[in-house]
Amino acid sequence: MQHIVYATLLWALCLPTFASAEASGKNFDPIELRSAFIASESYAESYSRLLELEQQALALIEDEPLKVASIGAAILDTYPASQTGHYAMARYYDHVDADEAKATHEARLAKVQDAMRDSGDGNPDTPYAVMTIYDAQTYARSIDHSPVGSIYQTSDTNPLTYLMVARPNNAKLRQVFFDLNHAIEALLAGGQHDRVEQQARAPWAVIRVLGTKQDSAAQTAIGALLAQNQNTESAISWLKIASRTGNILANNLLARIYGQLSMSTEDEENRAEYKELSLENYLHAIALGSTNSMYALAGLYITNFYGEGNSEAAVPLLKQAAALGHGDAHLYLAHLYGTGQLVDADREQAIEYYKQGARIEHPATTIAFARFLVADAALGGASIESPIIEQLKALADADNAEAMIMLGNLYARGVNADSSNRRAIRWYKKAIKADPDDADIVNEVAWTLTVSDVPKLKRTRYAHRLMEELMTNNEAANERPEYLDTWAATYAAMGDFKQAIEIQNLAIQAATAQEREDVMDILQTHLDQFKANESITEPAP
Repeated sequence: MQHIVYATLLWALCLPTFASAEASGKNFDPIELRSAFIASESYAESYSRLLELEQQALALIEDEPLKVASIGAAILDTYPASQTGHYAMARYYDHVDADEAKATHEARLAKVQDAMRDSGDGNPDTPYAVMTIYDAQTYARSIDHSPVGSIYQTSDTNPLTYLMVARPNNAKLRQVFFDLNHAIEALLAGGQHDRVEQQARAPWAVIRVLGTKQDSAAQTAIGALLAQNQNTESAISWLKIASRTGNILANNLLARIYGQLSMSTEDEENRAEYKELSLENYLHAIALGSTNSMYALAGLYITNFYGEGNSEAAVPLLKQAAALGHGDAHLYLAHLYGTGQLVDADREQAIEYYKQGARIEHPATTIAFARFLVADAALGGASIESPIIEQLKALADADNAEAMIMLGNLYARGVNADSSNRRAIRWYKKAIKADPDDADIVNEVAWTLTVSDVPKLKRTRYAHRLMEELMTNNEAANERPEYLDTWAATYAAMGDFKQAIEIQNLAIQAATAQEREDVMDILQTHLDQFKANESITEPAP
């Protein structure tokens, strides 16, 4: 009991200073307190002190909450709007059953967090404004998330952003971005850097300073930059240090670096060691909840990166990632069950994974599901109820041209919608308007409107104009056999078989030079049709 009284006394001794800041009751305004703190003459010194105190508090909160009273008081005396300070005091008062005091600090914490949410959305472009990285970590804890990784990022609009990866209970990892631009000058002031005049606002100068202070986010950022600049050995050194504190981003980077090293070395012993280190880091990241690592490792198993006979280990990893909301995992599982690769073919299971991926608004899965529905209907598959039209329209509202094409395909075939050539053509044209420079989009629309067997869907002259513009203005397109094939088909559809034959020969030459055996037979078949004065008509979409 004596230690409780002693801790309470320490807090009581600090209370007058805190109260003198007029940061209690109705006078508690987090925005004003933040502005006043940043504008104070002792900002740099106070900020350094605040970082030390908040780090101490978070280290003690879980296991020794009674010891945080004096630290929490010192934090709030330094900066009354500290999330970490109020969180620490609320935890302390909860431990000593002081409900009224606990409620006071919880109310102030909520007020600070409301101001933080009003400052942005927690996204890369609109990060939350916080005073320190420890406030960011406190925010995660206060909503029952566990911080499992972090890194600093820089951009022209946000020179210093703190990306925190947090793990909710039984849910996929969440990325939250925090704005720390205000801290740049404070962290470089007071002789902490030799070239303050030259780099007072240089975020990388701050990151270097923090990296030497055992800041895992800074160490990971430095490692990532070194890896990007091909300084692999130094990158590994920094990332290994960061990974020791359980930074999932450092583990992910290390796993990829070691994997690349294993593929580039000719020494068998080194290759085996790099593969083992890559696997080790993937497993560390997976243990912390990284669905990206689950998906990446599954891919390595499927491609026999770890030897033949391990490919079936990919399926449980993919299912684990899908259960946590990883969209690409849903798509891959749908493909596996649809084709019978690694698992028994199961149409219903494939459909379920498609549906799940579409429900979590994963664009690639939504579009792949639409393609599956069209193909399945063409094969006589039973009707599948799904809100796919609404899901595709949501993507179309975000200017996703591929989603627009799929809407056209569904209306053209009358799949999950009433058949309507007018609506189909309208969506195809919208796709072109949304992304006129995307050669794949142009080619797919032109092909459908040239060869489709759907009555009255063909728009030959419009399709020909699209391909003329593409092939005239895009040199790279002239090297793609598929695009040349479509271009030739538009000429044939208009009755100009001489030009169709000439372009189709170019398509075959390009395919031969590129060793594209996958398209040679179909290109030759189309050439034979053109020579026989026949245009192409086939199920399209």
